[in-house]
Amino acid sequence: MFLKNITIKGFKSFANKVKVDFEPAITGVIGPNGSGKSNISDAIRWVLGEQSAKTLRGAKMEDVIFAGSSKRRALGIAEVTLTLDNRDGSLPIEYKEVTVGRRVSRSGESDYLINNNQCRLKDIKELFMDTGVGKDAYSIIGQGKVETILSENSTDRRELFEEAAGISKHKSRKEEAEKKLESTEQKLQRIEDIVREIERQVGPLEKESKKAEEYIEYKSELKEIEVNLLSNKYIKLEEQLDQDIANKQRLSYQLTESKAAVNEYDLRIDKEKESLEDLSVSSDRQKDKIFEAKSNVERIENKLELARQQKSNLLDQGKRLRDEIVKLEDKIEFFREEINNKDEKRRNLLETINEQSLLLDEKEEELSSISIKLEEKLNIKKEFQDNQLNQINKINKQKHELETANREIERHKKEIAKLEDSKRDLKVELDEIQREKKLKKEKLTEIKLNLQENKEKAEEEKLNNNKLQEELNNLRDEYDDFKDRVKSKESRLKVLEGMEENYQGYYRGVKNLLKYVKESNQLQGVCGVLAELINTPKDYETAIEVALGSALQNIVVEDDRVGKKAISYLKKNRGGRATFLPLNLVSSRYLNSREKDALDINGAIGVARDLVSFSDKYKAVVDNLLGRVIIAKDIDAAVKISKAADKRVKVVSLDGDVVNPGGSMTGGSRNQNNNILGRSREIEDLSKEVKELNIKLSRLEKKGIEKKENLVKSEDSLTELNKRIHSLEIEATNYSKDYQQVSRDLIRLKDEINNRDNELEELKVSISSLRDKIKVLTQSLDDLTDDDSNIKDVIFKVEEDIKSLESKKEGLSKEITDLKVRIASLKQEKENISEEIHSKEKSITDAENEIKNKEEEITRFKQKVDSLDSKQDELLKEKEEMSQKVIKLKEDLDNFRTESKKIKAKIDEYQKESKDIRSKYEKVQEEYNKIKVDLAQLQVKLENIENRLQEEYELEVYEITSEVEGIKDYDKAEKTITELKRSMKRLEPVNLGAIEEYETLSQRFNFLKEQHQDLVESKESLEEVIGEIEEEMKEKFITTFKQVKVEFEKIFTDLFEGGQAELNLEDEEDLLTTGIEINAQPPGKKLQKLSLMSGGEKALTATALIFSLLKVNPSPFYVLDELDAPLDDANVNRFAEYLRRLSEMAQFIVITHRKGTMAAVNALYGVTMQESGVSQLVSLNMEELEEYEE
Repeated sequence: MFLKNITIKGFKSFANKVKVDFEPAITGVIGPNGSGKSNISDAIRWVLGEQSAKTLRGAKMEDVIFAGSSKRRALGIAEVTLTLDNRDGSLPIEYKEVTVGRRVSRSGESDYLINNNQCRLKDIKELFMDTGVGKDAYSIIGQGKVETILSENSTDRRELFEEAAGISKHKSRKEEAEKKLESTEQKLQRIEDIVREIERQVGPLEKESKKAEEYIEYKSELKEIEVNLLSNKYIKLEEQLDQDIANKQRLSYQLTESKAAVNEYDLRIDKEKESLEDLSVSSDRQKDKIFEAKSNVERIENKLELARQQKSNLLDQGKRLRDEIVKLEDKIEFFREEINNKDEKRRNLLETINEQSLLLDEKEEELSSISIKLEEKLNIKKEFQDNQLNQINKINKQKHELETANREIERHKKEIAKLEDSKRDLKVELDEIQREKKLKKEKLTEIKLNLQENKEKAEEEKLNNNKLQEELNNLRDEYDDFKDRVKSKESRLKVLEGMEENYQGYYRGVKNLLKYVKESNQLQGVCGVLAELINTPKDYETAIEVALGSALQNIVVEDDRVGKKAISYLKKNRGGRATFLPLNLVSSRYLNSREKDALDINGAIGVARDLVSFSDKYKAVVDNLLGRVIIAKDIDAAVKISKAADKRVKVVSLDGDVVNPGGSMTGGSRNQNNNILGRSREIEDLSKEVKELNIKLSRLEKKGIEKKENLVKSEDSLTELNKRIHSLEIEATNYSKDYQQVSRDLIRLKDEINNRDNELEELKVSISSLRDKIKVLTQSLDDLTDDDSNIKDVIFKVEEDIKSLESKKEGLSKEITDLKVRIASLKQEKENISEEIHSKEKSITDAENEIKNKEEEITRFKQKVDSLDSKQDELLKEKEEMSQKVIKLKEDLDNFRTESKKIKAKIDEYQKESKDIRSKYEKVQEEYNKIKVDLAQLQVKLENIENRLQEEYELEVYEITSEVEGIKDYDKAEKTITELKRSMKRLEPVNLGAIEEYETLSQRFNFLKEQHQDLVESKESLEEVIGEIEEEMKEKFITTFKQVKVEFEKIFTDLFEGGQAELNLEDEEDLLTTGIEINAQPPGKKLQKLSLMSGGEKALTATALIFSLLKVNPSPFYVLDELDAPLDDANVNRFAEYLRRLSEMAQFIVITHRKGTMAAVNALYGVTMQESGVSQLVSLNMEELEEYEE
């Protein structure tokens, strides 16, 4: 594989499209400093995937696009295409010629291409993987490599060897493994803390669990004995109850007959009493009416007295008001006479004031006229005196001004010539700055548009980034939530499976028998526990479990023979008791037609046997236990259903409340810890749920990885956009400053040109003015001499007139002052009289208003007196009517009293006859009550037994009385119960939840132990991986170092034509961090460190080391960018000779300006900048090289 050519367009200084064809051996690129020859090296590095703008000698990636020059506009796209010969199949692609391209635009869009097909940067990297070619490989070498070798820091040189050894990726792997190791150690520490805490809890909990199991066994045996004892007592009490019920019914019939006779007499008495009550009520009402009528008479008399008093008060007030009106009318007459007198006096004063005011106006007018004349005369005098004093000065001044004006005209002519020259220069500068402003404005607009576009993209990307981050966080939360749920469900599943396996929750006898059947084959024909043989929907579990009660743990067997064998085993091994259901003996039980009608009641769900599923084999068993049980929605519906079925069936609500046959009710809270019926269903549901959750967990994990990849891409894109925006903002700021400066310069120039025009105009106007001034001055000089004698005559005449006017003015001023004082006195007197008249007029108005108000009030009083007279007549008439009504009411009351006495006599007769019958009734009632008390006591005893069975054992009476065993020795049974209770008491307090808690904690403990072991193994694995990575790094490093050392010693001797050199490790014990020392001995010198050598020797030694690295880590081609720059001429020739030898094994593109290197190349290209800022490429031969250099 080798490079065939490279095509560059718009990249850095290459504005025009250029193509460089490379020779298989050595191709040289030359050119003066600043011509852009190193941009070819940058173009190769860039097209191979370089992402660092700094490495490409720029601030941002946009800097690779041609930025424009003084004669060219900036381009919008940079594009580079590299063509490689792949006939040897070095690249993993089925093409003999491969082109790799990259382009970027100012808008931030970037594309990678392979054979003109768009691809990813990752595809470019994979294409060149393991070929020795790439942006980070030794295929492109610049002066930076030489500087690294010459660095005084020996660890910097180590980086070159690490790159050659290819251990950078191992470093990255090691760092990643160390982070994982740290995380694992933290998790391990947390789990160890939790395990220690659980170990502290599990010991005591295990003891509590064993004690609880022993307690449950005692409790199970106690239940069997107590239930049997209570059943026997219940049967005897029921027999006594039936006998008492028959006696009660007989006495009840007798009571009914006696009660009917008593009730008949009671009805008669009640009827007469009602009549008597009605008469009493009527009598009371009559009394109330009499009282009300008398009260009305008194009320009317009070109203009459009040009306008489009101009339008297009104007549007195009317007389007082008429007296007050007379007094007010006399007062008004007096005020009117005073007003007439004052008004006459005021008119006389007004006539006098008017006369004096006219006289004052005449005197003031005369004084004003004299003052004006005097002022005029004084001004005339002053004016002529000033003229006379300035006359001589004016003559002398005008002579001087004539001379000055002539000199000023000459000076203005010279200034005009200078200003016109300056104005021409400013106009030229103005045109140039206007062009510059236009260019700056266009560029600034372009940058701002680009900036706005990138900001919008960045904002969109930021929103996308935030959205992705939020989605990723949500996914993580959802993943953690699902993970916790899976752990919780799995833990619960293990506990339930353990409980199922150990028959936890079953009675001791049931548990022991089932374990025996499971562990041995001695007892055939056991089908299983009823709870395992029926499937119950979750909604009905509580109802079915309550309906079956202890029968849930009944063991179904094939026939009675198997049942007998099982009972024999339990007796023989003292394994407890159990109830068996032989399929050949148990028969079905159903509802009759009357009871089935109860299913139509609202709230009835169905017969219990229809709500569960089971094998047909067990139909008789299920029908027997659930065929006469109805399931209801709630307790209210259950009560209605029980009544409809004549209280002959058991009705259970969904909540577990029960209405038993006979009508008794059972309900309240239940212990939910031992749900045997729902355990199998819960295990099946949990298994399905765990499986589904694990599937969802896998999907979430996959989705999270995709989201994270998208987020990384988004963050990379956002970072690049922010860099681009920052760069554009800086560029926009700089251009904005430049534009503002140009604008200010433009304004300044325009102002200066305007100033020049104004100055020129002012000078021209000034010259014209000066010429006019000369003419005026000449004429004025002649006139001044003639005017001087005339001024003196005028001044004398004016002074005589002034004296006469001042005398007249003084006499008039005194007369005017006397008149003003007199007029002011008369006006004040007139004002005082006017105020007195106004005050009297107001008093008259007030008095007239008051008279009017009092007359209106007198009218109102008259109307009220008339109204009171009319009211008195009405009240007298009403009083007479009420008096007659009282007399009539009293007569009616006497009639009511006579009728009441007759009814009381009839009531006494009925009560005497009723007394005899009631005496007989009470004797029967006494006997009936005694029977009733006995029945109640029996019922309480029966209910106590039922309640004990329900509360202590969750059993119903009908479930056990059918299977009761007779008790011969009640005392022995009671003694056994006492012993069992004593044994249980010794164990108390007992934590029954400890069994499940211990199981759960044990499961968690084992789970954590497994996790702990996994983490320990993971830690050991990571430590082993880190160790392996370090060993591999050491091995690769020392192998590469030894190979480079051997090559370096050979190449040094070849380049220096003698001498020797060596590479040494500073610390051979620490191969992962040791620095590398270079000691060299050029011919004729002693062995010394690199730092003690001359500059030329250092450079050639560094070149030898670079060639050594190239030989150890070969590449199909190399780009050497001015690697020979620090060498002197003699060493350049050695460098060129050795380069020619290396070209037999690889292709070289050499960027140089050294003649010795140029002599070694097979093809030569020159880079020039004939146009400022634009690189051009020319192909040269060695003959043309001489001309090119000149």
